[in-house]
Amino acid sequence: MTKSFKDWISEGENLYNAALKEYQSIEQQLDDLEAKLAAKKAEVNQIAQVIGKPPVETNRRLTAQLVEDHGPNSVPNSPATIARALTGRGLGR
Repeated sequence: MTKSFKDWISEGENLYNAALKEYQSIEQQLDDLEAKLAAKKAEVNQIAQVIGKPPVETNRRLTAQLVEDHGPNSVPNSPATIARALTGRGLGR
């Protein structure tokens, strides 16, 4: 049995919603871990101050990437592009 376009879109929506839910769950876990890490750092530094040890420094680096919506390598968000992706054909023209 072949799937209709509507079935493909519905399946895509389901995949997107599941991935988004997982992303949000991981993001919440990161927030929780960052709060625990900050609390533990404060505890360690308080103990370090009492016993004459150096404070713990944060070694985490934050990085960001600027993404332009319509840059030279962006994929157009058109019905034709979506249809090609859903049928497994390449996005190049």
